[in-house]
Amino acid sequence: MAVLTLCCLGATASPSPSPKPTATPNPYRQIEFASMTLGGRPSGGIDITRGWAAVKRDGKAAVVCVSFKNVAAVTATHVLFDFSLAGRSGAQLGRLELDRRGTFSPGVDIEGWHNLSDWQSGMGHRGYNDNCTVFERGVAAAPLLSAHYVTYEDRPRRLFRRHHLA
Repeated sequence: MAVLTLCCLGATASPSPSPKPTATPNPYRQIEFASMTLGGRPSGGIDITRGWAAVKRDGKAAVVCVSFKNVAAVTATHVLFDFSLAGRSGAQLGRLELDRRGTFSPGVDIEGWHNLSDWQSGMGHRGYNDNCTVFERGVAAAPLLSAHYVTYEDRPRRLFRRHHLA
């Protein structure tokens, strides 16, 4: 007598793919950072070598960071940067100021954060924040909601250390 063994070959249940988490959008949006002129030559003794800007999507904050170099022959001790927020049409929406004090010797690069993600990570030289201006409010500001780019004057104001002869 023959024994017949039957084996059930059914579809095996494959595990369903687990849902992938949705990335949290960056609360900031980067806006263009641009000079007001085509010149490209530093004037006023300070050369902005790099910069970037971002505004918070909810309109409650803005940040502008720069790297610069003193190209004058004299040590600077105070540099005042003036930034203008502008809308898509070019209309000025508001101003931000970076008041930078220290000893800025001729020919030395004064580095700031290279980009928004570096600033947000906080990974880098602790002095990089000194080259940023941050504006924050508890309520949204319409100029920040409408900002499309930020400009700077090619002539940041600066003060020099005076050497007195005895």
